[in-house]
Amino acid sequence: MRSPDVFHGHPALMVLWIATYILCIVPEIVLSRLLRSGDDAQKLDRGSKLLVIVTANLAMVLGFVVAIWFPAFSIGVHWKAVFGAGIVIWLGGTIFRWYAIRTLGRFFTYDVAVSSGQQVVEHGPYRWLRHPSYLGSLLGELGFGMTLNNWLAILLPPLCLGAVYLYRIHIEEQALSQGLGAPYREYMRRTWRLIPYIF
Repeated sequence: MRSPDVFHGHPALMVLWIATYILCIVPEIVLSRLLRSGDDAQKLDRGSKLLVIVTANLAMVLGFVVAIWFPAFSIGVHWKAVFGAGIVIWLGGTIFRWYAIRTLGRFFTYDVAVSSGQQVVEHGPYRWLRHPSYLGSLLGELGFGMTLNNWLAILLPPLCLGAVYLYRIHIEEQALSQGLGAPYREYMRRTWRLIPYIF
């Protein structure tokens, strides 16, 4: 077993990767401490917040582990294009997530909760998708995996996070359907969870 050089001896690529990581992860840490449900909220998280946080971090570790342990799955001659596309998708997914968070405004929290006076938001990405911030996270995880230049690192991290998001979405939609009632159930009938026309 050998340790692959993800950046192929290019220190500039390493700097770009680190800068992207900081830009995508640090705001997430700050927001997770700021955007918590208030005392008046009905909290229905059932441990999904912790599960998402742990899985998102473990998924990134898994990406590095498979890139190191399975060099046979390394991307060959087109690694620069895959790396560059990965940076773009990582940043794009993060920006899309921030857009979704900003659109939801004061109703966005990191734990599953229904706030007093909460309403169904149907503009911006929520016009079509019920969980666009999760789609942004999954795109970010996919882009991260692409920067590791290994096919397993591309596939496994978003699959792991996606499985946890399915659990989270189930809990969240139960809570919102119960807390917001008929308007949310009607909203569910005319929108998709994550991907238009598919899911």
